Amino acid sequence: MRRLLTVLFIVVGAALMIASYFYFAAPWGFPPSSVDYSNPVVPFAPGLFILGFLVLFLSAVVYEIVPERSEG
Repeated sequence: MRRLLTVLFIVVGAALMIASYFYFAAPWGFPPSSVDYSNPVVPFAPGLFILGFLVLFLSAVVYEIVPERSEG
C-alpha cells in the first residue's frame, strides 16, 4: 500500500507539473514574439506547477508516514 501511494503521488505530481508547464503556461504559436503567445493560457499555471512540485515531494512524506504491510 505504501509503495502504491508513493508511486501515485509521484505520477500525479509529475503529470501536474508537465501539464501546467507545457500546456497551460507555454502557448505554442508562430511568430513566437507575438503578444498573443506571450501570456499563459491559464493565468494560474505557475501555481499549478508549484502544486505539482509539492505533491511530487510529498511522496517522500507519504512513504515515511504510511506503515509497511506486515508479512506475517
